[in-house]
Amino acid sequence: MNYHIQVFAGLAELMGSPMITVPADQETMTVNALKDLLSQYFPEAAAQLQGAFVARNQAYAAPEDLVSIHDEIAIIPPVSGG
Repeated sequence: MNYHIQVFAGLAELMGSPMITVPADQETMTVNALKDLLSQYFPEAAAQLQGAFVARNQAYAAPEDLVSIHDEIAIIPPVSGG
C-alpha cells in the first residue's frame, strides 16, 4: 500500500518533490504516525515535519485523526507573515 502526499513550500524542496509516495503496511494511521513514517523516509525533513500541518481531503487534521491511503493528503509547513 502506498500513501500519495502533496508537499508544499520548503518541505517540497527538502523531500525532493511536491508529490511523494511512501509505502506503508497499514491502510490507515494517525496523522502523528504518518509524520513519523515520513520522518523515517526523509530524515533531513524530520524537524520540519513535526511542526507541519496535515490536511486530509482539504481540511486540517488533528494529530490523532486517521488518514487513509484513499484520502487526499497534504503536508503544509507553518508560515509566517508580516
